[in-house]
Amino acid sequence: MRFWKIKFILIFTSILFVTNCAVKKNPSNESFEFRNGNEKITFEILTGDKFLEINKTTHTKFIFENIDPKICAFTGPTIKFSNPKSLNENEILIDLSPTEENMKNGKIQIAVSYKSKGELQWFSIVIRLKKRS
Repeated sequence: MRFWKIKFILIFTSILFVTNCAVKKNPSNESFEFRNGNEKITFEILTGDKFLEINKTTHTKFIFENIDPKICAFTGPTIKFSNPKSLNENEILIDLSPTEENMKNGKIQIAVSYKSKGELQWFSIVIRLKKRS
């Protein structure tokens, strides 16, 4: 009986250790916002829409609170960084030009990652696509 208790404790602590050391993954969201304690990343489509048009370049912006944007990595189709003179130090402007080949279920996904307190944080933004009318 004692052997089973020890085995259970070892397995349970191993599971806790593995889950605490794993990369913290945040699910994709369509709200265009990510929060981790006092850290916040907001994504905006500068046209004011909640979608992108296929085969059209759209200006977008990431706004960072309590995160250094210089340590962030972006992954996704058709990302092109803009660098206007009026850029605020806690913002990054990105032009997105999605095509039908980039589309999955009528959407594209942009992932953002950064390191916070020694741990990798990341989330993805799901953006709806619309064909030009």
